Amino acid sequence: MVPMSDPRDALDNVMESFVLTYRYEAARRRFIFITDYPFTSPGSIREFSAFVFQDADFERLQGDYEPYQKNYDAYQIVGPGGMVVQNVDQKVLASGRQWVELWFGPNFGGVAITYGALEGYTRGSTAKEVAPSTWEYRDSRTNERFEFRFPFPSLAGPRD
Repeated sequence: MVPMSDPRDALDNVMESFVLTYRYEAARRRFIFITDYPFTSPGSIREFSAFVFQDADFERLQGDYEPYQKNYDAYQIVGPGGMVVQNVDQKVLASGRQWVELWFGPNFGGVAITYGALEGYTRGSTAKEVAPSTWEYRDSRTNERFEFRFPFPSLAGPRD
């Protein structure tokens, strides 16, 4: 994980990126948002980004497709395909807190987060096809193996 110098600015770069995970942890008032990322670091063939919103308040903006409405405070990509970020809207509120709306389309809807602090990270990767349609991902800096769906397992790994 490499820290971003300006995660708020980097959020504007995730338009059309695949959403791998979003997770709101109400008890910690923390929202985690993980996507693939359009810019790659040296030696990387695919980059991932993680945004951690601290002191966060969460609002789910429902879409019009009922089966997606069950994804309230968490979403995890499953299998090929998935949803992409269609719009990012950000502003600073009069209180000094920040606000962002992440929109994933009319069927899914989106999320709105009001927050006090934001951290961002990237992770470069290499990938090798080890069997038909089966890929092995490794960190491009450390060579550590990781699962595509969970590129930042210390932030948002598989749930028990």
